[in-house]
Amino acid sequence: MVLALALSLAGSMVEANRQIEIHALQSQLLQEQSTFAVQVGTLTNLSAPSQIATKAGALHLVDPSSVTQVPSTSLDAPLPLPKFSGYALATSRTLR
Repeated sequence: MVLALALSLAGSMVEANRQIEIHALQSQLLQEQSTFAVQVGTLTNLSAPSQIATKAGALHLVDPSSVTQVPSTSLDAPLPLPKFSGYALATSRTLR
């Protein structure tokens, strides 16, 4: 009888320790999920159109003055090299 009581008590202690470990792991999981959600929110804000436009303006990127439609062509035939009219001065990004 004493042996059965001791085994029962030992089993209860092991089970209690497992429950404590599970609770600790659940708390850690919730903390990690919260941190992840904050990081996702921060990165989502960085990719907002207003942020992109602000950063593009800081890099001196502007809306194009004209847009040329490229005609469709078959993907089976190789395309000729493009012909450019005029030129643009190359400036280093560090000098802008």
